[in-house]
Amino acid sequence: MFTRPLALSLSLLIVLFASPCPDDAASSAREIFISPTGSDSNPGTHDRPLASLDAARDAIRKWKSAQAASGGVTVWLEAGDYELTNSFELSTADSGSASAAIVYRSVPGQTARLLGARRLKATDFQPVTDPKSLARIPASARGKVVELDLKKLGVKHSHAYPDVFTDAGGIIDFFFAGRRMPLARYPNDGFMTMQRVLKNGGPGKHDGGVFQYRAEDQSHFQAWEKDLDRGVWLKGYWRVVWQNEALRLKSIDTTNRTATFALPVPGGIGNKYHRPQGNGQEEYWLLNLLEEVDQPGEWCIDFQDQKLYFYPPAPLGSAEMLLADGDGPIIRLSDASNVVLRGLTLEGSLNEGITVKGGERDLIAGCIVRNVDKYAIVVNGGTNHVVQSCDLYDLGAGGVWLGGGDEISTPRVPAGHNVINNHIHDFSQIERVYTPGVNCGFTGGGGGGHHPAVGMLVAHNLIHDTPHGAVLFGSWDSVFEYNEAFRYCTVSNDLGAFYCYDTYKLDGNQTIRYNLMHDTDDGDGIYFDNDHRDMHIYGNIAALKSLPNRRGTGFLYKIGSQARNPQSIECYNNIAIECNVGFQFVSALTNQGRIENNVSVTCKTPWIWKAVRDGKQVAVASDFASGKNVVYDADPGFVDISRLDFRLKPGNRIQQDLPGFQPIPVEKIGLYLDEYRTTLPTDDEIDRFGKLTTRSPRGYEVEDRK
Repeated sequence: MFTRPLALSLSLLIVLFASPCPDDAASSAREIFISPTGSDSNPGTHDRPLASLDAARDAIRKWKSAQAASGGVTVWLEAGDYELTNSFELSTADSGSASAAIVYRSVPGQTARLLGARRLKATDFQPVTDPKSLARIPASARGKVVELDLKKLGVKHSHAYPDVFTDAGGIIDFFFAGRRMPLARYPNDGFMTMQRVLKNGGPGKHDGGVFQYRAEDQSHFQAWEKDLDRGVWLKGYWRVVWQNEALRLKSIDTTNRTATFALPVPGGIGNKYHRPQGNGQEEYWLLNLLEEVDQPGEWCIDFQDQKLYFYPPAPLGSAEMLLADGDGPIIRLSDASNVVLRGLTLEGSLNEGITVKGGERDLIAGCIVRNVDKYAIVVNGGTNHVVQSCDLYDLGAGGVWLGGGDEISTPRVPAGHNVINNHIHDFSQIERVYTPGVNCGFTGGGGGGHHPAVGMLVAHNLIHDTPHGAVLFGSWDSVFEYNEAFRYCTVSNDLGAFYCYDTYKLDGNQTIRYNLMHDTDDGDGIYFDNDHRDMHIYGNIAALKSLPNRRGTGFLYKIGSQARNPQSIECYNNIAIECNVGFQFVSALTNQGRIENNVSVTCKTPWIWKAVRDGKQVAVASDFASGKNVVYDADPGFVDISRLDFRLKPGNRIQQDLPGFQPIPVEKIGLYLDEYRTTLPTDDEIDRFGKLTTRSPRGYEVEDRK
């Protein structure tokens, strides 16, 4: 939000000094150069570079073996594209040492791009001439749609979708001019809604659900009925907006306007609060059918004909075309230690961009990961890995997934991974729910979930533009600080910028401090949807600008298992601004904890206080705060509330009314300049102050799960 090259927290400084230093490696006696115009028969010098990462890796192995050396090598990647037919893999044999890392980095000022996708040529596409196929194409697109013979190209991932899936269904992905092209869908914008559910088809059922579609969609269903043998899939929010599956249709009855799915889904179809018929607002759309390729950029696969049909948004050959068809991540580190990946651009993958498993002290810094179908970076196990100053965007799933540490031993053993100073945006484009900017201990979906993620640091990240959450967390002992999140929950609700649904025995002692959460269509701020054992919440700002009849609680604590496991609440020195509800507390220990020096500004409902009595939560007339908390119906003295500058002016009312209130270090929140990030995005570039959408709510009463 501000330029702050020196605004680093103490915990972050410790991480930086503990990280492997690429400059040390760069100044070592060993350097290898590679270039797209090089040759693997060359010695790898500046004048005679190698051509591939594999050749550079193998040369380092030979050098280390001959010299009995453990590291201190820099591989310089010159500008250009490196097309990988398989994942680039590094193992224990490719490790550096704590004082001499193995570094793979782009030459300064040059862009080295690692492609996990194959490049297509204009001549790979042909006009559509088959009369039956032409008849299926909308009249407005005939003569404009071209076809690609997948069998001729030897494409692997062109099989039919499974009957039920939540991701990309395991098929290829297609990119034109650096952008993921949209699968054909109907409607092109927005959604269809079911008229009513006839059969929920929930757990334990052998058959899928049945619903009646609306009369205005009849002509499309009549066309789709003819394609059932080819496969017709609808994707939707069939039950709740935090559950999103694609389902194959088994049959269509155009007389009675009914559609029957091949298999059931968890919970069945139809809004779960309006069973059995649903509420008529459940949203869905058709995907991947030739009948709906009617807009430039749209494409589909016909699984029967093994052809890809594409409506080019510009002349073929005028832009790069990539087809992702690989099986693994672009880069895989398996038990490799003291490896640095710096300044690389990775794109075009059906899977992750980078995976790190095991090992210690690996650094991924200043990289760009985009146009991958799953997480940009996965760090699973090992110790003290760092993801720093990367730009991660246009992602099918989330930004960074963290796991590791031992949460069973006494004392617990931290993994110590760090996600620092990253710009993560425009993600969850394929897997639309529960794939956050940073996942730190959350596995599962609407019923919560868990994986070990002990002792992580998530700091100074800028996270925005996603249909669901910014940060999901669970497990133990992590710190989330100085992050900025906005325009999250743009489609799905019942989630926060920081969200946890975990149990008393599996989750606790997390610190969430000095974060700014603002401008969300339908989300909350910091949200404990179950237990909240020993959580430390202070110095945060939730300026949600909540819309009417939407979600929008700045700080939300639910009952969880408090009837069995009473938990105190530590929530102090926080600010809620323009929220539908500022703070909601539910506590079985109403005389313990620390709830004080909190500020509610222009919130529709400043406070909700609930106590747990006889195992149930009940509203209480008086609060159980440990100290004073205040409410304002106007700006109490911020520097510029319209520009999200929540520093306090001299003489502000907050410090007069709350002498113990500590000013929040707003100037330190968000991205900063370092050796890997030399510029910051402007407010206009990220549309920081853009207006929220005004679409109507969809009838999901989710104040408490039922």
